Amino acid sequence: MQDSWGRTIEYVRLSLTEACNFCCPYCRPAEITPHSQINLLSPDEWMVVLGAFHKMGVRALRLTGGEPLLYPHFEELLVRVKATNWFEDISMTTNGSLLASRAKELRQLGLNRVNISLDSLEEQTFAECVGKSGQLDTVLSGIRAAIEAKFRSVKINTVLSRGWSDAEVASLLKYVGSWPVIWRFIEYMPFQGDAFHGPTFDEWKAQLERVSGGVLEEVHSVYGFGPASYYRLPSGVVIGFIFSMSHNYCDSCNRVRLTSDGRLRLCLLRDDESDLVSLVRQGYTSEQLLEHIEQALQRKQERHDGISMDTPERPMWRIGG
Repeated sequence: MQDSWGRTIEYVRLSLTEACNFCCPYCRPAEITPHSQINLLSPDEWMVVLGAFHKMGVRALRLTGGEPLLYPHFEELLVRVKATNWFEDISMTTNGSLLASRAKELRQLGLNRVNISLDSLEEQTFAECVGKSGQLDTVLSGIRAAIEAKFRSVKINTVLSRGWSDAEVASLLKYVGSWPVIWRFIEYMPFQGDAFHGPTFDEWKAQLERVSGGVLEEVHSVYGFGPASYYRLPSGVVIGFIFSMSHNYCDSCNRVRLTSDGRLRLCLLRDDESDLVSLVRQGYTSEQLLEHIEQALQRKQERHDGISMDTPERPMWRIGG
């Protein structure tokens, strides 16, 4: 399925819940638990929606949140989706804090890949990044469990929501080189209404080259269905960059998003949405829903407004990370 700009849509990101046990400043103002959640879609409802995306040719599904492992029917939905063979790839983005005890089972149930958020390796800084103290060890345990579970890939996502000293970068690069993961660096996006800040693509690349002592070499290998561009450090380790604001990839965008309240969001940075859940609850089949999605997809804009963007009406935690 192509949008009106000729881009093939083959990747859907499904936010299962807005609930999260962390409250990262760039995402949400306070912790939101499952008990405060209403109107979660059931696995039956999501299967109708996902059936429509399968029929339109989507190849990859990513389960997100909030924290997706707080969705009460996560394993049930995973098993049902895997049994259909609709998607070549089923992955998840998680904060990792609940992963240690579940990673092995999730791999056995059909989860192919996992991305884990980790914005610092220093205890105090990490506590500031996630809005809670004493959480770093739980996330590190989740990362170790994911590695041991032998997922097709384990990726670490670090949001660059602050400036890093060269000493911090040097310490980070030691971990980057020692873990069997793919580390990606993600540009801060001003969803909380802050002025744009954090390093741009060129600034971060220059700092990494300065600290690592050599030029980063662009790598053209594909590491999943996502938007990252990849570079090889002088050490030979490959890292990813996702810089949606200062180095956007709109011309090759291949995805849409589903919010936890059942709306199709055409672009992360634009408030253009289409209500799907109401149609499902009216009895629409996947085939009927597909027609609605096809029409909505033609409204997908050529690009977002970049650094000059207005703050989206939905904050990040209501869209899905």
